[in-house]
Amino acid sequence: MKSEDNILEGNIKACDLRKFQIVLLDILKEFIKICETNNLTYYAVSGTVLGAVRHQGFIPWDDDIDISMPRSDYERFLEISSMSLKSPYELRTYTNDENHIYAVSKLIDNRVKISAHTAKEKMNYYANIAIIPADGLPANKLIRRFHIYLFLIKKFLFNISVFDKLVIQDKKRPPLESFLVWFLNKFNISRFFNKKKRVMAAEKLLKKYAIEESKYCTTQIWGQYRFKTIFPIDWIGNGVLLPFEDIKIRVPIEYRKYLAQIYGEDYMDYPPVEKRVAAHASEVIFPVDETDKNYE
Repeated sequence: MKSEDNILEGNIKACDLRKFQIVLLDILKEFIKICETNNLTYYAVSGTVLGAVRHQGFIPWDDDIDISMPRSDYERFLEISSMSLKSPYELRTYTNDENHIYAVSKLIDNRVKISAHTAKEKMNYYANIAIIPADGLPANKLIRRFHIYLFLIKKFLFNISVFDKLVIQDKKRPPLESFLVWFLNKFNISRFFNKKKRVMAAEKLLKKYAIEESKYCTTQIWGQYRFKTIFPIDWIGNGVLLPFEDIKIRVPIEYRKYLAQIYGEDYMDYPPVEKRVAAHASEVIFPVDETDKNYE
């Protein structure tokens, strides 16, 4: 590893992180194989694109892979996954697993787990890559912003429903957000919210505009970047293949514009050393104890 790639180990050892990245890469290969066999469209998003462009693979301190699919391809993938996936790979969604705490789907390898300590509850997860639907948006700018704000309200209600398990506690936030986190901790409001109903309400809104008929789209609106994930559909196009570790992955065709919008014009620069940390994993365990099923 090059000196400029140095990471802070924190609670996870760099050697374990690299082993974990290889597990994620194998999951990605399985996903791509299914997409190619069934003529499904996908493209990497967020940090996975940045890794492909800046590192030709994983960002050295990254511990996840994010993939987006047009809504119609996404739903087709959900349909065929049960027939196409073989052990140790499984697809977990809020519809097929009542313990699934995410709005998006996760393609997992059930032989490997990570432990995360960032939320109120210590959580254990199977190694996974995120599969996220991409949706169309209104052409009119004002209507588009209203649509997104309405979604963010629905997303906020979903976050309340999984507050103890998903919301990072020690994240630096604006005063209002900090107050809300304190309030939710104090009064345990999440018990009044049903996570599945909250996801379904948000999904209904997102499906309103077909991506095939839209000039704008959002590829990862469930994530942290909010309005930065809104792009002209032409930026995505049919995608372009870039090297990623020992394979090639599809990324938005205008990936330079895409990265500049999300990360800023200096996206090729490395962050300060203190920020080169794994965002999710605190511990990686190989292999999973098959008698212990207390994992997401």
